[in-house]
Amino acid sequence: MLSNAYMRASSAVAVWSIALLALFLAGCATTTQTRSVEKSGFLGDYSMLEEGEGDEALLLYVDEGADWASYDKVRIDSVTIWTSEATEDIEEEDAQVLSDHFYNALHEQLSKIMEVTSTPGPNTLRLRAAITGGEDAAVVGNVITTVVPQLRLLATLGGLATKTAVFVGEATVEAEITDSITNRRLAAGVDRRIGTKTFRGMFSDWADMEAALDYWAERIARRVASQKGIEFPKD
Repeated sequence: MLSNAYMRASSAVAVWSIALLALFLAGCATTTQTRSVEKSGFLGDYSMLEEGEGDEALLLYVDEGADWASYDKVRIDSVTIWTSEATEDIEEEDAQVLSDHFYNALHEQLSKIMEVTSTPGPNTLRLRAAITGGEDAAVVGNVITTVVPQLRLLATLGGLATKTAVFVGEATVEAEITDSITNRRLAAGVDRRIGTKTFRGMFSDWADMEAALDYWAERIARRVASQKGIEFPKD
């Protein structure tokens, strides 16, 4: 017969496993979309963007007339961090971790539907994205870095500095997809998410930030797949 201690340990493991499974199945259950968002200037021209519908980005533009099906490669620019006066205290090392994490997430998701390349060329998309700090933001120096995708573990942002809490619990992302040769804009979006604290006490507050970045990476990849007329692979 199993001892009481063994049974308690087994139950604890089961509860933890269910919690992890719920997190992955829920996608971005720890964050929710806000009702408004500020433009940082990263995209330059916002005149094409309109309010999104449903679970789309808050501001969105998609060139429905483009031959999306012809694109089978994507070049992902290094992710940058744009800060405002309210978020200018972010540590450089922490900014690097955030930009690397988002780049890795984008690479992971987009590689499910097309080849990721480092050079422009025919039938190749170009994706550029930034984590932004609101209106009149400025790019953080020495953050732009191309990284080699590597396995990311749950809560990899948990060790970031307390001072970088300016981004904890909320994040804004701006992204643009263009033809890598002609620079024709094919899609662009701005979105902002805040933490719901659903898993407060189980994960650090940085889990909200990580969940938001992972959510956006998957949504971008799913949108590209939809425009190409292909099914996004199930995990």
